[in-house]
Amino acid sequence: MNELVSELIAVKGKTDETVARTIRDGSGLPLIWRSKIPVSSADGEQKLRDERGVLVLMNRTSPYIQQFQHMKGKCYPFYKLTPYNNCNYWCEYCYLFLTFYMRPQSIHFVNYDKLYAEMEQFDRRDIHAKFKVLNLGELADPIAVDNITGFTRTLIDYNATLKTTKLMLLTKGDYVSNLTKATHEGRVIVSWSVNSDHIADLFEHRVPSVHRRIAAAKRVQDAGYEVRFRIDPIFKHKNWKSAYEKLVNRIFDSLTPSMITLGEYRPSKNLITHIKSRFPESKLIELDDQLTIEAGKKRYEAKTRIELYSHIIGAIRRRNKKVRIALCKETISVWNGCSLNHKGMCCNCTDII
Repeated sequence: MNELVSELIAVKGKTDETVARTIRDGSGLPLIWRSKIPVSSADGEQKLRDERGVLVLMNRTSPYIQQFQHMKGKCYPFYKLTPYNNCNYWCEYCYLFLTFYMRPQSIHFVNYDKLYAEMEQFDRRDIHAKFKVLNLGELADPIAVDNITGFTRTLIDYNATLKTTKLMLLTKGDYVSNLTKATHEGRVIVSWSVNSDHIADLFEHRVPSVHRRIAAAKRVQDAGYEVRFRIDPIFKHKNWKSAYEKLVNRIFDSLTPSMITLGEYRPSKNLITHIKSRFPESKLIELDDQLTIEAGKKRYEAKTRIELYSHIIGAIRRRNKKVRIALCKETISVWNGCSLNHKGMCCNCTDII
């Protein structure tokens, strides 16, 4: 049985059968054909198993490529590419529990011909090179089940046939064998989401350890990819200063990323309801009442965010004075409070230097 996926499901009449059978043959999992996606009425761990213990294969009817615009923080309108909905990891704070509350199962879309046609059309569009990046990390982790789907090799090899488009893969995964074999032509960025060991152990279940993620990043950088990191979501916990300093040092002891993006825990107001139904003992339930509401999100107060970011920025600068540093979906005042220039800001989701 696969560590993350126990059932591989395809939807009858709505799934490219050739691709589905190829994935079945490569995964070693039996392929179960169903007339519709099953719905779970369970709670707690069983609910997680029913939702994130399966991988559903079906065709995508809506566009694969869309522009993302975040109106509640300083954020560029980047482009997202969505070959997956949801994620098979069990992170307690995951915003996708709310995003996909109507269809919470993990889905991989397999009508690749439609995907390739959209990518080719996107490649021909007159878009500034800084924004000619397709982000695969907004609605799923593109590497989490790559040992089952083999999709990154397929995607990256196809992107190499295009002229200008870059891909950006945001992940917590460590299965990178397909990446190291792919033809990336220097037009793929891989960004790892990492955290302090304390937070990873507390909230990130069925996820490769931070040590394994950094080791995977080193392998990918050695294969010629641009590598970035996201320290996100940052929490103010006991011994947080030394814990995040340790994380920064572990990164730079292994490799030098091109960028590090910082972001704090910022759940939407209704996310806590979904957390309670899956993790009834979560420490996030108690924390939720301590957060303030700002621009539609629950967050630490601005002065606390500045304290968190500034300390981590200091740790980064002690190791490397040139690496780009960004804040994710933050206000201009917080950028200024951290002595970062928001006018020349960089962003993990774009190719801005």
